[in-house]
Amino acid sequence: MCGIAGFIERAPRPGAMPRMLASIAHRGPDGEGQWHREDAHWHVALGHRRLAIIDLATGAQPMANDDATVVITYNGEVYNYRELRAALERDGHRFRTESDTEVIVRQFERHDLAGIVDLNGMFAFALWDAARRRLVLARDRMGIKPLYYAGLDGGGIVFASELSALLAHGSVRAEPCAEGLASYFFSDYVHPPLTIVRGVGKLPPGHTVVWEDGRLADPCAYWQIPAPPPPTAQSDRTLAAELWRRLGQAVEAQLVADVPVGIFLSGGIDSSCVATLASAAGGRMKAFSIGFDDASFDESGYARLMARRLDIEHVTETLHERNLIDVLDAALDGLDEPLADPSLLPTYLLCRLAARHVKVVVGGDGGDELWGGYPTYRAHRYAALYARIPASVRTGVLARAVERLPVDDRYQSLEWKLRRFTQRWDDDPVIRHLRWMSCIDLPDLARAVPAARGLAPPTLAARLPATGDSMQRLLALDLVTYMPGSVLTKVDRASMAHGLEVRPPLLDNALVDWALALPSRYKLRRGQGKFLLKLAARGKIPDAIIDRPKQGFAIPLARWLRGPLRARVDEVVDGSPLWNLDLLSRDVFAQWNRDHQARRSDRSKPLWALLVLDHWLRRNGRPATDGRR
Repeated sequence: MCGIAGFIERAPRPGAMPRMLASIAHRGPDGEGQWHREDAHWHVALGHRRLAIIDLATGAQPMANDDATVVITYNGEVYNYRELRAALERDGHRFRTESDTEVIVRQFERHDLAGIVDLNGMFAFALWDAARRRLVLARDRMGIKPLYYAGLDGGGIVFASELSALLAHGSVRAEPCAEGLASYFFSDYVHPPLTIVRGVGKLPPGHTVVWEDGRLADPCAYWQIPAPPPPTAQSDRTLAAELWRRLGQAVEAQLVADVPVGIFLSGGIDSSCVATLASAAGGRMKAFSIGFDDASFDESGYARLMARRLDIEHVTETLHERNLIDVLDAALDGLDEPLADPSLLPTYLLCRLAARHVKVVVGGDGGDELWGGYPTYRAHRYAALYARIPASVRTGVLARAVERLPVDDRYQSLEWKLRRFTQRWDDDPVIRHLRWMSCIDLPDLARAVPAARGLAPPTLAARLPATGDSMQRLLALDLVTYMPGSVLTKVDRASMAHGLEVRPPLLDNALVDWALALPSRYKLRRGQGKFLLKLAARGKIPDAIIDRPKQGFAIPLARWLRGPLRARVDEVVDGSPLWNLDLLSRDVFAQWNRDHQARRSDRSKPLWALLVLDHWLRRNGRPATDGRR
């Protein structure tokens, strides 16, 4: 795991590459490399910061083939590199190193862009093809690793693992993009290919983008979620056994490293399954967990139960309200682009804790999106029942009852959920799902962010399967939007801030393909999510973990915004440099803050999003006003 950066310009800016690599040094504290070439027209520069995990002796980058006609700078891990290497050796390719990096180079020599689809792993890379004067940028199917890029005046290009490196290059200014702001306040994150900065693109998961001799093409998908095949007649238990076998293979493949590997253990079913299989395959390992001093948010007891069951060393830390401010600033400093998921705070602490002991951990990310773990999926089932209630009752008695519900301090409380449900139950399922998951719903969004007026929710319909039941489409929707945009971005930034690599076995290519082919009845059944995963885990992990309601990695955000974070929010509402941009309505956010403090409504999500955005803008400086890039 590491950080990459580079550019192609007619005349390079003095000190650009050192500045870019310094800005992402946290992603690769074990080494730095640069590669430069000039011809009559272009200066090509590739840079790399290394976190040494595999092939510690000979895996330095950027890495070139024998005649330097193909050069790569690469962030990630390809878990099937040994199988790919064996096939390439049979075709006559010879290798100088033991690294997966060289496998990608040889794969490109043999198959060109078509070879990317065979890579099973998490990656973002830039590959210079000298013969065609072509730069290829690629990102893994699930979007586990990030990649940003921008076209430059004169036809050049600049790219990096993090937005901060593009700002360090000197050609890109931190001018907020109006459309990116609207996307951020709608979803808590900015949907690719948009970013928060005008003129900068974020490569979507499963895509490549090609720059060729001064021309930058649009992103092109090399993988999309396929249409599910006709269902097969196999028993539940047969499929559960197959799931466990496939997950075991994925876990074993992702334990490959030349350094010790640990486990993230949350106390939920996903991480417990991964921990069980990792412990069996990898011998004695350390598990890491975060607890909360607020018992209603604390899952650490279930994590301890699982650690005792596996007889593994369990290292824990507690997030206390009293040290919140210190953690807050450190965690937000690690965000190169605003991300309004408050679980960033415990994730940051968890990664800091693990990084004191290991360089690599495996975790349970992806289980909710693949196997139907979020309560929102069940709400779609209830919408069909709600439609049968007479309209007069829905708009009369029920509406008044919801309006009278008290505002409490639970994250996405019952009051908050019921308001969203009763207002959006009759939308198209895809639009309804996006609006239920939103930070600010569209009517409020148009008032708070004038640039959002007329904005339609980003459906990304082209990336959803054309067939299958409606629930399969909703699961696929989260797989290509919320998971890479929020969940995986949060984990990447929190882990890379501490030079830690986090691997998600549940997102193994083969396992994902197999899960996507199953009808939704194997994911949600009788009102419960993760049906097949729970059946597979029964008898292998404690029933108390399998049968407990989903809790999530949440924090008591609503209460903290009325308590230790109140002064911070008041300061932002009163004097943020955001208001000078004329992109947001200060009056709307000020009213929401008053309503939240008075408990008239739960406005924790937009207030938190505002706080995060303010921190990002202050850290990256005020935007230029002269129109320069």
